Amino acid sequence: MNRDCNFYICATCFNVSETPITCHDQSMIHCRSLQPGDPRLKPLFDHEGDLKTSAPRWFIESLKQQQQI
Repeated sequence: MNRDCNFYICATCFNVSETPITCHDQSMIHCRSLQPGDPRLKPLFDHEGDLKTSAPRWFIESLKQQQQI
């Protein structure tokens, strides 16, 4: 089984592509393989332990990087 998973996802509509394209006037986010148990696969919690978003950390980090470009 191929465990290498690389694809691109639109942060607005979650459309996916095997190649980097523009969707909703923005570049898609690159998604790469992470090892099981990687903390970036888990959602964000605040300091009190309350769920901030159900999105995985890698997605939130990618959004922040994209906004800085």
